[in-house]
Amino acid sequence: MTASCEITRRAAAGTTDAAGKYTPASPTTVYTGACRVQALTTQQQIAVIGEAQETRHRYLVTIRHDAATIHIGDLVHITASVDSGLVGRQLRVTDAIYGSEQWERDLTCEELEE
Repeated sequence: MTASCEITRRAAAGTTDAAGKYTPASPTTVYTGACRVQALTTQQQIAVIGEAQETRHRYLVTIRHDAATIHIGDLVHITASVDSGLVGRQLRVTDAIYGSEQWERDLTCEELEE
């Protein structure tokens, strides 16, 4: 694993003040540490919005097998990588894959649009 990431989760609902301004709850960190990030090029999606074409990238993110339970919707922030193009990317977990061979946990993710 040649990258590092932080995985966070919104643990509570946000609040709305009297003026109607919504403030999201602070996220809870559920994992910080080593990871591997691999592009799933066969699963990229191309969407046409108006006259613009947008490519949505999907990734396989692998973390330590003994990490806390990861939920669909958790956010993965790549904090370090030998591929500097990955650093700073935000991904959303779309599936957490569990198995009996426990040396790593696989997470299918999609990149969040800026």
